Amino acid sequence: MDRTWLALLCSLWTAAAAQTPIRLNALEYFEAPGFSFLPYHNDYKSGFQGGLQLIQSGERLLDSGDLYVEAAPGAGPIQWRALRRTVDQTAQTVTVVGEVTGWEAGYQLVCRSNGARIEVNLKLDRPVDWKRVAQAGLRFALYPGVYYGKSFQGETGWGVFPQQYTGESALLAGAHRLRIAQEDPNISLTIVREEGTLTLLDNRRSSPQPWFGVQAALTPGSSQTEVRIQILPNLRPDWRRAPVIGVSQVGYHPRQPKQVVLELDPADVPAEVRLYKLELEGDRRLVKSGPARIWGRFLRMQYATFDFSEVRQPGLYVIEYGGQSAGPFRIANDVYGQAWQPALTYFLPIQMCHVAVREGNRTWHGACHLDDARQAPAGRRHLDGYQQGERETRFADYEHIPGLDWGGWHDAGDHDLPAGSIASTTMALALAQEEFKPQLDQTSIRRPERLVLLHNPDGRSDLLQQIAYGAESLLASFRIAGHIFPGIIEASGRQYSHLGDPVNITDNRVCAVGGPDCDDRWAFTNRHTGLQYQVAQTLAVAYRVLRDFDARLAEECLAAAQKLFAYEQSHPPVYPPNAYVPRDTGFRTQEMAAAAELLLTTGEQIYAKHLLALVPQLRAMSPEVFAQGPAAALMRVVDRVPDPGFRSALREKAEQWKQLLVQRMATSPYGVPWPPEVGSYEGTRSRYVWGLGWSFQTAAMHHYYLVKRLPELFDPTLLLSVVNFVLGVHPASNDSYVSGVGGRSPLIAYGFNRADWSHIPGGVISGASLIRPDFMELKRFPFLWYQTEYVIHGAGTYIFDLLAAQALLER
Repeated sequence: MDRTWLALLCSLWTAAAAQTPIRLNALEYFEAPGFSFLPYHNDYKSGFQGGLQLIQSGERLLDSGDLYVEAAPGAGPIQWRALRRTVDQTAQTVTVVGEVTGWEAGYQLVCRSNGARIEVNLKLDRPVDWKRVAQAGLRFALYPGVYYGKSFQGETGWGVFPQQYTGESALLAGAHRLRIAQEDPNISLTIVREEGTLTLLDNRRSSPQPWFGVQAALTPGSSQTEVRIQILPNLRPDWRRAPVIGVSQVGYHPRQPKQVVLELDPADVPAEVRLYKLELEGDRRLVKSGPARIWGRFLRMQYATFDFSEVRQPGLYVIEYGGQSAGPFRIANDVYGQAWQPALTYFLPIQMCHVAVREGNRTWHGACHLDDARQAPAGRRHLDGYQQGERETRFADYEHIPGLDWGGWHDAGDHDLPAGSIASTTMALALAQEEFKPQLDQTSIRRPERLVLLHNPDGRSDLLQQIAYGAESLLASFRIAGHIFPGIIEASGRQYSHLGDPVNITDNRVCAVGGPDCDDRWAFTNRHTGLQYQVAQTLAVAYRVLRDFDARLAEECLAAAQKLFAYEQSHPPVYPPNAYVPRDTGFRTQEMAAAAELLLTTGEQIYAKHLLALVPQLRAMSPEVFAQGPAAALMRVVDRVPDPGFRSALREKAEQWKQLLVQRMATSPYGVPWPPEVGSYEGTRSRYVWGLGWSFQTAAMHHYYLVKRLPELFDPTLLLSVVNFVLGVHPASNDSYVSGVGGRSPLIAYGFNRADWSHIPGGVISGASLIRPDFMELKRFPFLWYQTEYVIHGAGTYIFDLLAAQALLER
C-alpha cells in the first residue's frame, strides 16, 4: 500500500478533528459533534441493530460490526457471540470479549481512537482451523437506504451503489482503502486496511432485505490472528441536527391541550416559535409567537416546548421554528372523526386471510391459504417462536385439519395467523364497538365468493364484520378440538419469507398425502391456559356486540367462552412456550379478566364469586402488572361486584398505578410512560429493539376505562398524549405512525408489499426505536421490521384510541 498517501490522508482527517476530537464518553461510546461509534451496546445483528455501530450526521451508517466465520463444506455449525464489554477511559479503549462455539476459541474487538479516526482490531485467541473454516475475518453492514446512487472508490475500482441487485456480489475487491460517498459530506467515510484488503459486498442475491457489506478477511490457510482496520468519518465540527417540530400531523380538537415538542441538537439554543393560520383570502396570519420553553435532556437530545392550547379557532395551521416548518394541520371538532377510518377501511380488510381483496381495478391479494392447515409434527421448534409438543388432537403429523380455511388476519408483514394477536385485535375492535358504536360501511365481504371489495358498501357495519371475522378464526380451532390453537404458519422458511401476493405461497389445494414436502401451512395445536382465558374474554365481549348483528355467531361465541373458562377451571394450567401467547404473570391475570368479562356478559354470580376468590392475587400483583393486565376489565365490571373488599383492593391498586404512571410520564416531554429500562446502557443486550408505539396505544386503551370509572383519580392526559405521539409528536421525526394519515406518514413500510417500497393505508407501525444507549431512530426503509412493520393489534388499538379521544373531548 502507498504509505505516503495513507499518512497524508490521516493527517488531513487529524487536522479536521483537531478542535473536536473523538472521545470516549461516560456512556461508553466514542463521540464527536455529529458522530458516534457504539461498541456493542446492542446485540440484534439479525435485524442489523447491534455489534459495532457508527452514526454520522444523524444517520446510522455502519452496523453489525463483528467477527464472521463461515464453516467449510461438511463442517459443523460455528456460532459466535459477544460476552462483555470492558472500558479503559484512561487509554480511551473499549474491548469487546466474545467466544466462538464449535471452534472452542475466544476473540476480542479492541476499539480505540486517536481523536480523528476509529481503529478496530479483531484478535483471535488462536489461528483458524482452516479444515473446518472456509472464511473468517471482520465484517460490517453498510446501510443501503442512504447509499443507493452514491459513489464508492478503491485502488482496484470504483462505481455507484445499485438500487437493485445486479448479479455481482462483490462490488469491489482487493482494496486497501475504500472511500464511500465522497460527494455527500453527511454520509461520506473511508475505511482503511493496511495489512490486507477490503471487499465491498452486495448481499441481496437471495432477498432485497440485506444491507451492503464491508469485509476484511483473514487469508485462508494462514496463521493470522488479527485484522486491523481504520474508519475515518467525515467529522464536521459545525454540524447540527435539524430541529424536529413535534406536532400532530392530523391536528387537534379545539378543547384539547396543544403543545409543540421541539427535539433539538444538544448544542442548539432555543429560539422563537411561530404559529400561523392559513387564510382563504389573503396571506397567512400570525396567531402566536414566542420563545420555546426549555424542557431539558431526554436520552441524547435536548427538548423545548411551545404551548398554544388557547388557540381554538377551527382552521388550518402551520408551525415554524429554526428554518423548519410543520403542517398544515387542522384544529376542528371532528379532527379524529376520519383519522381512524383507514385502519378499518383499508388495512384490516387487506390483511384478511382466505379471501381475495380488491380495490376497484386493483387486486391487493388473491384468495390465499385455502388449503389450511396440516397438523404440525410433534416435538417441533419452528419459525417465529411456534412450537409443537406432544399432539393433543386426533390428527396425525402432517394430516389435514378441516375447517381452518375461514377467518383471521395476516398478523403483520408476514402471513401467519396467531391466535393471541387475533384475539387482542378482535378484543380492541369489540370494545370500540361497544363503547362508541361508530357507523361506517365502506367494505363488502362476500363469503360465497371469498371476495372483499373496498369502497363498496354492503349495508352492514364494517367494524362488526371485522369483529365477526376475528371471532370466526378463533372459533375454528375450538370447533375442532375444544380448545384454541396457538396459530397457523408456513411450513418452510422460504414460504415464511415470501414477498408479494400471499396467494402464491401455497397452491390452495389440500395435499392428498401429508408429508414434509407438502406446501400447506401447519397448525400448532397445543393447549395453553393463558391463551384459553384470553380468547374466552374476547369471545365474551364479541357476544355483547354481535348478538344483534349475527345472533348465531354471537351465541356460539358465548358458549365457547363459557366452556373454555370451565375447562381451565377443572384442569391443571399449562403454559408451554409458543408464539404470541400470554405469558404467565404468576397472578392469574388472564383468568381474572376472563371472569370479569363473563360476569359482565352473563350476570352469573359464579363469575363474581371467582373474582372475589382472586382478590389476594389482585392485592399481590405489581401496579404495572395490574395496569397492563386486568385493570380495564375490572373497571368495566366493578358495579357488578358490590363487595367492599374487592372494591378497596381495586382502588388501592389503581392508586399505586397512578403514582407510578405520573413518574413515568414525566421522564420525557412526550407525556407517555417510557419503561425504566429505556436509557439504561449496561451490558451488550438490547431489550427494547422495537419502537414502543403499539405498547403505548394498548396502555391508552386500558387507561380510558380508568378515566371513565375513576375520574377523580385519572384524567385523559395519557390517552391524548399517546394519540399525539402516534400522530407525530415523538422522537426522531414528526411523521405520523399511520400510513396515509396526516401530511407526513410512513409511505415506505414493512407490509407484505415492502419489496415494492410501498405501504398499506391505515397500517400502524411501531415507530422510532432506541439504538442504545441514547439514539432514537426512525428510518424510511422497508426492511426494518422493528421500526416500520405493521401489526393487526396496532390497528385495533389505534381505532379504539382515536374514537376514545374524540368521545372524551366531545364530553
